[in-house]
Amino acid sequence: MEGNTRVLFCGPIDQPLNSGRYMIAGMQQLGYEVIGYDYRSHASCEQELMEIVESRKPGYVLTLKGEKLPARLIEHFRRKGCTTILWLTTSVLEDWMLPFAKVHDFVVTNTEDIQIFFARNGVKNTRWIHQGFAPEFFGIPGQESVRRGSPYAEAAMIGSMGHPIYKKRSERVILLRKKQVDIKWWGPRLSRQWKNLSYFCGGVHRAWAGREVYMKEFCDVVRNVKIFIGEDADIPISGLYLSNRIFAVAGCGGFYLGRKTPGIETAFEIGREVEVFESDDELIEKVRFYLEHEEARERIASAGQKKVLSHYTYRQQMAKIFDWIKETGQE
Repeated sequence: MEGNTRVLFCGPIDQPLNSGRYMIAGMQQLGYEVIGYDYRSHASCEQELMEIVESRKPGYVLTLKGEKLPARLIEHFRRKGCTTILWLTTSVLEDWMLPFAKVHDFVVTNTEDIQIFFARNGVKNTRWIHQGFAPEFFGIPGQESVRRGSPYAEAAMIGSMGHPIYKKRSERVILLRKKQVDIKWWGPRLSRQWKNLSYFCGGVHRAWAGREVYMKEFCDVVRNVKIFIGEDADIPISGLYLSNRIFAVAGCGGFYLGRKTPGIETAFEIGREVEVFESDDELIEKVRFYLEHEEARERIASAGQKKVLSHYTYRQQMAKIFDWIKETGQE
């Protein structure tokens, strides 16, 4: 590795599930010296970031999201000789993103349509790349071999419920309960206001496992249920996009059965590494099939984990970004 390998990382890192923490670890594993700065936690972030650049002289400034940072700050970094990188991990294009992207040297998105839109509208160096998985945060290797004497449930979901954007998750739980499938969900406790919504009449709250799970506990749940049901929030998606949930489930060695969305086939082979459904009837059919066919379920889970660990760790994703930058010769 040649040149200035110091990176100033500007992005959310103060919460356990902030992907910025995983990105930093991936860069460190590649040999980069990373200065982490959570701009959301600082009132005077512009001045503090300028001081960090002046004193530490990073070769790169990588911004994750950056909705609170002014374009003039990025331009200042470039005048100081920093290569500036923007990574937008979102499926929704917002008005501020295009002008903010234009002041960066390189722009990475997780959504193909956003990347195409940027390229057509004056963003010079832009690339679409999937999010990833940070095995060391989830206890991998090691945790994937932990199996309990009996599973927590036949099927599981992990995430928030209640808000209307999670209505489809709630409907899946109700449907499977009606079909006598033992399903549980882990996530934040439901507030009283959500329990009164009509689509909770099927008893979603009764399937709550009683706690939230993160990282190693997430892996423990995924490994000790038979089927993980994937259902993302019901928000607009611009083209090919995958949330990092599918990478986390497969990376932990869980069997992933999720709603088919644009983009899933760009990362996984359906039927060999993950499974999908396109209707309620197909969901029920595949849940019943894989509950009865353990060998097929385990084979797919194993193949999915191998795919994630060999292609989609954050170390590998960060390497793809920095290799791309070096190939352009515009560092």
